[in-house]
Formats: sequence, structure tokens, C-alpha cells
Amino acid sequence: MSSQEIERVRWQVPTGAPTTVPGLDAIVHASKWLSEISNGHVTLRTYEPGELIPGFEVSSAVEKGTYPAGFTYTAYDQGSMPEASLFSYIPFYLGPIDYIAWHYSGGGEELLVDAYSKRNIHPILCGVTGPQLGGWFTSPVSSIEDLKDLNFRIAGFGADVLSELGVNVSSISAAETYQALERGVVDAAKLGQPLVGLKFGFPEIARYYMVPDWAQPSTATHLMINKGKWNELAVPTRRLIEMSCKAATLYTLSETEFLQGKAIKAINEAGASPIQLSENDLTKLKEITDQVLSKNSENSAAFARVLRSQVEFSESYKKWSQQGYLPNKY
Repeated sequence: MSSQEIERVRWQVPTGAPTTVPGLDAIVHASKWLSEISNGHVTLRTYEPGELIPGFEVSSAVEKGTYPAGFTYTAYDQGSMPEASLFSYIPFYLGPIDYIAWHYSGGGEELLVDAYSKRNIHPILCGVTGPQLGGWFTSPVSSIEDLKDLNFRIAGFGADVLSELGVNVSSISAAETYQALERGVVDAAKLGQPLVGLKFGFPEIARYYMVPDWAQPSTATHLMINKGKWNELAVPTRRLIEMSCKAATLYTLSETEFLQGKAIKAINEAGASPIQLSENDLTKLKEITDQVLSKNSENSAAFARVLRSQVEFSESYKKWSQQGYLPNKY
């Protein structure tokens, strides 16, 4: 296929998170490669949150056709689509490799497309990262029992689980988190992978970080395209967009995993120390997580359908991963 055969596409693409952060920049890479392989015929111009619209409004703007496409977290749509968060992350069950396997080969992609068809959106996986930190703390804790009555900045399923433990959860924005920790408005905050916390300067004010991250063992981002615009595209153009996002998904995972080891080293050198969750703590958190997920399933058949697919795959894959992969200590 020659470049003369590729249709011209010029789209404005608002984003739901700052693409200056490694791991949230998959769309930047995808857009660059898409322009190169199409000889400039297909151009996706990205805009940071707030430049065109607030980050939380990306999906709605794409659904209405205000913008032809957007790059965001499906979790932002949880209010109108209970199952949406599961396509961004699921506590305990799917790490980054698991998630990619489930999405591309385990039926996840079909469930995603079906879920958003009612929203006039065609979604494409475009970025996956590994686990985050379980939280940054201004004072040490020895177990999850010590979390009771703490003011904790955390969102999504993690917030629902910690609320069951008596934690006071807060939804302070990412931009306000540093000041909230510094001023004692919150005692702890969960926000991104180690590199993100390092960039925000958290080791200066929160000398302890919790591991492992049970709440978000992986996080996915997606390119949302207005279904009418998607249907207008020629098949070769669609495939170019899909391939660029697949390449960006692989690149994002490899880049962020490469950077986290250096980030942890820098965090430790800055004087911050890990809080390691015990097996008992993780077991308790898993029990509460399953209760929270079960309640959501009872309230939404769509949520139950996606969750069942993810859990069944996770349990099947676990048999292989536990037997086939060396323990981390080696």
C-alpha cells in the first residue's frame, strides 16, 4: 500500500492524564509512529488535560462527537458504566502480562468493544504499565490494622476496600496531592508507579512507601474513537491505528519497567523506606476485595460478565505462572 492510497486524517485528541509522565505517554508514541508510517497522512494531535477539555470529560466528548478521538482511562467512566474500571485495572487478579494476554487472546478486546458500543465509541487498548506503589506514608505503619482512621488519598476499588477497614479515603486530585501530604491534610496517598512519586517529590515529605500494590497490579489506557468516525475510515487506516497502539502498548510496558528499578534506587537514596505487606495482610485485603467485586457484580450484569472473564483467565493463568516462572528470589 503506497502513501497515496492512505486517506488523510487530521484529528484533535484530548487526553485524560498528563502525557509528560512515562507510562501515560503511549498515545504520544503511537501518534508519532502513525504519522511516520502513513507519510504524514494520518495525524493525531494530542492535547494535555485542560487544554481543550477537563481530563475526566474525554469519553463524553468523544461519544458526542465533539472530538473525533481521545486518550484516557476507562476507569473515569465508572459512574455511567460500572464495568469500565475493570478495563483499566482489577485488584489482585491481572498483572501487565496477564492483562495483555487476557485482552488480545482471552476475549477482553471483544468485551471492551461491546461495552463501549452503547456509548458510540470504538475503544483501542493503547498502553499498559505494571504495578504502582501501594501508597506513600508520612508515618510508618506495621500492618493494615494501622490504616484505620488514617486519611488516605486513593481512588477506585482500592478506596472501596480500604473504606471497609475504617480508612478515611479522599479523592484529592493528583496536582494537589503533594501539598495535601505536606500540610497533613492526608496521611497517605496512592499515586502511580515509583517514578511518578519521585517526580512529584514525595520522598521529601512521605518517608515510607507500601509494597506490593494489590489494588492496581497493572493499569491500561485506551484510545477512544467516535464510532461514526471509526466507521468512516478505510480498513487500511484502521489497521495502521491499531498497529500503532499495539506497538505503543509494548513500548510503554518495556519503558516503564526499565525505569522503575532506577526510580526505587533513587527513592531509597532520598531516605524513603518500604513498608512490606505481610501474607496475612494480603490475604485479608484479597478477601475484602472479592467482597467488593461481588457486590458490584450483584448490581450490574455487565460488570459481572467482564469480571467473570478476567477471574477465570487469571485463575487458569496462575497455574502456569506459578509453575513455569522462577520465584523472584532467583
